[in-house]
Amino acid sequence: MFPRLICLILTLASATVSSTGQSVVKLEGDSVTLDLQRPAETGIKRIIWSFNLNTDIVTYYSNYKLKTEDEFKDKVYFNSRTFSLLVKNLRKSDSGIYRAEGPGGWVLAEYRLRVLEPVEAPVLTLVTYWSTGDSCHVTVNCTGGDRSLMSSCDNTSCSPEGGASTDSTLSMSVRDDIISCNHSNPFSWKSQTIEINRQCFSDIGDAVGSSAGFSPSLLKAALISVLLLIMASAVIAVHIREKQIIS
Repeated sequence: MFPRLICLILTLASATVSSTGQSVVKLEGDSVTLDLQRPAETGIKRIIWSFNLNTDIVTYYSNYKLKTEDEFKDKVYFNSRTFSLLVKNLRKSDSGIYRAEGPGGWVLAEYRLRVLEPVEAPVLTLVTYWSTGDSCHVTVNCTGGDRSLMSSCDNTSCSPEGGASTDSTLSMSVRDDIISCNHSNPFSWKSQTIEINRQCFSDIGDAVGSSAGFSPSLLKAALISVLLLIMASAVIAVHIREKQIIS
């Protein structure tokens, strides 16, 4: 009798969950099942699942009576056999602390849920460029989510290589003269690239010309037109001079 009583007291005394809870990360649109982390007593009279420690989600009674708060009726499903809570169609607003409590505030489970959006495609912008010997050096700016990363790159590496925010990570890399800016979180990844090579100035010059609405072929045609105009002007000038001499 006494050993069992002592074990029960020690079990109840240790039946707490870290204040931060077990971390769970999910993507928007997914569902998550939150199980009890400690076994519920046989014949337990009541279990309450709450959100952010101050909003009740469901209350379950031992006579199979279940009360789901109105704002969660289309959002959750409570399993009366396992006492687990299914949260459906997750949104960022569903991020927070989920706790299951038994009688007397006995904590049976606690989760810290973080819901992430799919990452946006990053925007990679050329800032400056220069060439030393046979190497091309550029400074680029990569923006993704709530972060912006300015990095100096050559044909082999970038510095800095990356940085993390609350929900996502930006990273820079170079392979085969192609600079990549990668925007990622645990569930999705997108990137944008800029190509550099040994003809640093010509490649970047073409890129700048193209971005301004000019192409190499158009520039070539414009130069030819200018040369023809100069030649025609010279011919006309010679003709006029000859006429003046004759007269």
